[in-house]
Parts: sequence; C-alpha cells; structure tokens
Amino acid sequence: MDLFKIAKYPFIEEAKEWVRKEKIDVEEILFDGIYERARNRGVERVMQALYKGIINDAILLNEVDCMMEVLSYPIARMLVVAIESDYLLRRYALAEAKKAYENMKRDSPEIIIEIGKEFGIEFKDGCIHFTDYLKFAPTWDIKWKLVNRELRQGYVRLDKNEIARLLQEAIRKKIYDELSYLFAPQEVKKVFKEEIIAIRNKIALKERKETEKYEDINFEDFPPCIKNLISAIKSGINVPHVGRFTVVTFLNAIGQSTNEILKIFSSIPDFNEEKTLYQIEHITGKISGTIYSTPKCDTIRTWGLCYPDELCKKIWHPLIYYRKKRRK
Repeated sequence: MDLFKIAKYPFIEEAKEWVRKEKIDVEEILFDGIYERARNRGVERVMQALYKGIINDAILLNEVDCMMEVLSYPIARMLVVAIESDYLLRRYALAEAKKAYENMKRDSPEIIIEIGKEFGIEFKDGCIHFTDYLKFAPTWDIKWKLVNRELRQGYVRLDKNEIARLLQEAIRKKIYDELSYLFAPQEVKKVFKEEIIAIRNKIALKERKETEKYEDINFEDFPPCIKNLISAIKSGINVPHVGRFTVVTFLNAIGQSTNEILKIFSSIPDFNEEKTLYQIEHITGKISGTIYSTPKCDTIRTWGLCYPDELCKKIWHPLIYYRKKRRK
C-alpha cells in the first residue's frame, strides 16, 4: 500500500482500508497524544477551506508524515459535520477537491486513471464516454459545453489537466454527499469546542454580510435583456445556460444575495437546489475565488438575448443601463 499516494488522496478507498487495517478507532484519534499532530492538521484543513478555499499540501518526508496526513482527513470531516453549516460543508468539499486537482496535475496519468476508477469512470486513450463527461464536467463554463468538445463514437477527448478538472468535480460531489448524511460523535464537539465556536461565529458573520443589500434593488431599473430572462425563468421556461449565467452575474454585481438569486431559479423545470446553489456560488466567487463579470451587450446580442429599448441605443453594458436608470 502506497502511503504517500493515500496521503495525497485520503478520500480513496485505499485510504479507508489502511485505517481499518491499522485498527485506529475514533477515540484514539481524538484523545491519544500520539495523534495530536493529526488533530492540529485536521483543524488546519477546515480553516484553510473556510479562509482560502483550498487546502495546502503538507510536507511528506516519511511514513509518519503520511500517517498524520491520512488521519487528519477524517478529523477534518468530523469537525465540519460538527459545525453543522451547509456553507462550510460545500466550501470544504470543494477545497479538498481543489487540493486533489493540483496534485493530479503533477501526478502520472496512471494515478489519474486509478482515481477515475473510484467513480466508475473509464478512460480510453485520453477519452471519456460522453455520459460520464456530462455527469461531472463543469458545463456552466461555455468551453466545457459538449457542443464545443471533440466527440467521436460517443467519447470526448480531454487532455491530462482537463481530466483532472473533471475528476475534481467528481471528488467534490463525493465528499459533499458523504458528509451530508454523517453525524459527528459528541466527543468531537468536546475536543474541538473552541474551534467550533470560532468557526461558527465566522460563518455567521459572513452570512450576515451576504444578506445585506448594497442598495435598494428595483426590477423596473433592470435592462430589458435581464427583465426578459428573469421573467422567462420565473415562468418555468428552460432558459439556456448563457442566459442563466448572465442573470447570476448581473444580480451579483448589483448586490443581490445568493439566496435571493437562488429563489429566482426555483421555477426552472430542471431545478436542483444543491447543483444550482453550487453553480451560483462558483460564478459569484463565494467558493471559487473568481467572480465572473456580466457579459457586454455585444455578447448578449450574439447569443440572441437582446431586446433593446430606447435607452439601450446609447448603452454598451447592462450594468451601465442599470446605473443610468437608477440615476434617473
């Protein structure tokens, strides 16, 4: 069993098998002084997920380093569950997945293929079946839309980094789904009482800021393209991806909260709250660190989503329309 590999990818089945083989129980991990380093690293994983959005690699020089790294993963998971915050759960799952992505980019193709098998994904000469592609590809990004990929006999060709990126989404979903149904032992809340209080306070502060509006938002001040898109979404019409993307970026730019944006999309035929929330938070930078900009009028026109009025004739960007309308 390769300890260095499972230390880098502690979510794989091989890591679970190693822990079972070592017969290390929860009580030992939480209270035994031998594992203090693993406990500290577990807290660090959660803190880095919350503050940085990605978990840094630990220095792995020997088997002891690897042991502590492997054991820090279940500790971090128990801590996240004990805090009882879906925001942290989503952010932690993504942070672990991003860490794995950075490692996969540096690792051999053989390692990536092994990890793919964890999710039932078979790679064939650098290609993946389109059903697996659609299941895990980040299709909110236009370049990942299936129509923009090379498709032959049902297989999509990807380079090594693209395969790693696709697996990042599979890892994120696996961790999120697992943690959603777990309960933390009471001992965890005792051992990490101070850390849990501090993290909960930090999350509460972030959520309060999220709900604050930067200004009064009035639908009548929206440019006609945004009005039409929102009306279509609320009517249950299946708006294309680029239309949804435009709405999210616009509403985020004018200060609309994540929850308010999510409510707008609740009427769409294929609404999935978890997936939609994840995409909104990715586009708005809440979990990705990258805030996507609202498309310009030329781009919206190219997509066939432009419905100009008189004011639009002097406007080149939806946000400028909104600001001019607000001033009037």
